Amino acid sequence: MAWTREEAKKLAEKVFSYSKAPECEVWLDATQAGHTRFAANDVTTSGSARDLTIAIVSRGDGRTGTVRVNDTDAAALKIAVARSEEVMAAANVDPEWVDGLPPQKYPEIRAAHGATMKAGAPERKNGVEKALDLARGRKLVASGFSETTARWAALANKKGNFGFSWSTSAEFSTTMRTDDGTGSGWAGLEAPDLSSIPAEELARRAAKKGEDSAKPRELPPGRYTVVFEPRAVADLLGNLNAVMSRRAADEGRSFFSKPGGGSRIGEKIFSENVTIRSDPFDPRVPGRPWIGGAGGGFLGFGGFAGGNFAGLPARKTTWIEKGVLRNLTIDRYWAKKIDEEPLPLSGGIVMDGGKGTVEDLVAGTDRGLLLTRFWYIRTVNPQTVALTGLTRDGVWLIEKGKVVGPVNNFRFNDSPVNLLKNMEVMSAAVSTGDMVVPAIRSRDFNFTSKSDAV
Repeated sequence: MAWTREEAKKLAEKVFSYSKAPECEVWLDATQAGHTRFAANDVTTSGSARDLTIAIVSRGDGRTGTVRVNDTDAAALKIAVARSEEVMAAANVDPEWVDGLPPQKYPEIRAAHGATMKAGAPERKNGVEKALDLARGRKLVASGFSETTARWAALANKKGNFGFSWSTSAEFSTTMRTDDGTGSGWAGLEAPDLSSIPAEELARRAAKKGEDSAKPRELPPGRYTVVFEPRAVADLLGNLNAVMSRRAADEGRSFFSKPGGGSRIGEKIFSENVTIRSDPFDPRVPGRPWIGGAGGGFLGFGGFAGGNFAGLPARKTTWIEKGVLRNLTIDRYWAKKIDEEPLPLSGGIVMDGGKGTVEDLVAGTDRGLLLTRFWYIRTVNPQTVALTGLTRDGVWLIEKGKVVGPVNNFRFNDSPVNLLKNMEVMSAAVSTGDMVVPAIRSRDFNFTSKSDAV
C-alpha cells in the first residue's frame, strides 16, 4: 500500500500524457487505517481499511473540471482525464480564476512514524484493555475508539510543480459513564506516534470525571466565570480560525472588518496575553507541507483544492501577538487584487500559554464553573463569530478556589472572541491533538439555558 515519491511522480506523468487541456493537476491521497472500537465495556469492532483518491483537475480559459478516481489502471486514468476535460468545457467561466502554480519549494515536515504505520489490533489492544479493565473494576460503562492511520499525499501539475509527503497519526479516546447514567467523563488525544499516547492515563482521567460528575445539582443559566479545559478551548478556537479571512474583512463581512473599510490588522483586539500562530513544524501538531488535499476538506478551506489556497507551501505565521491582530489569510485571487503575497493558514495551531495546570486556575477562582468540552457547536452570526452549542462530559461549580460539586450541562451562546477578550489567566499549553492550547479562565461567559445532556 505504501507509496514512494517516485511512484507518485510516475502516476502524475501518466495522467499528463493523456491530458489535452492547457493545465492539468493531479492530487493523490492514499490512506491505510485501522481501528478498534469498544462500547458497553467490551470490544465491538476491529478492522482496517485502505483508500485511494486521485483527483484529476483539467483547467483552461477560466474553466475547471474535476474527476476523482480510485484506480491506477491506465484505462481508468485515461477515461477520468477525458471526463474532467468534458466537465471543464461545460463549466462556466470562473470570475476569480487564477493560473496554476509554478514549481514551489515545499518544506520537509517530519510527521511519520514507521511503528505507527505498521500498528494493528495487537498494538492498539494495550490501551483498550486497560480502559476496559478500569471501567469494569470501578463499575463504570466505557466506550471509545483507538485508531492508527498512515497517509501518503502528492500533488503535481503540468508546469512542473510537485510535492510528496507521508505522515502517520494515532488517536485514543474514551467516555466513562456511571451505571446510573447521571455521570459522564471523557478524555482523548491524537498524536503522530502511537507510543506517545498515554491511554491508561486518559482512561483514569475519564473515569474520575465520570464519577465526579454523577448526580449533578441544578444551577441556573447565566453569565459565569469559567475555567475552560484545553479541549474546550480548542473547540471554540477552531471556529475563530475559520473566519480569519483578509478578503472578508476588507469587504466588511467579518468581525475583523474596520468600520469605514479595511481590516483591523494592527489593532489590539484581545487580552494582551493572547498569542496565536500556525506552526506546521511543531512536532506535537504537524501539518502538511502544502494547503489542500485530495481526500477532503482541510482547515476550513474545503475540498481537495483548498480554494485559491491550493498548493501553497505551508509556513509558520503569527496571527495574533499579545492581543494584536497581525495577519489574516489571503488567497491567491485576493492577493493579486490587493497586490500582496498570498498567506495561507497552515496546520499546527499553537497558542502560547502561561504556567501551571487546570487545578491552579481553579484555585484562583472565587466562584465559577469548570468544564470539560463542548459539542454540537454551530455558527449563529459569522460577523460576530457568535456560536451556540452544549457542554458535555462534566461541568462543576467552583467556590473559593475549590470544586464543590457537579452541576447540570448548559447551552451556550457566546463567541471565542469574548473568551479571548475576557481572559484572566492561562495554564501551560498542552496538545489536544489538533491544537496546542492552554486551559483558560475567562469571565462573563454566557450560558442561556440548561441542557439534559450528560
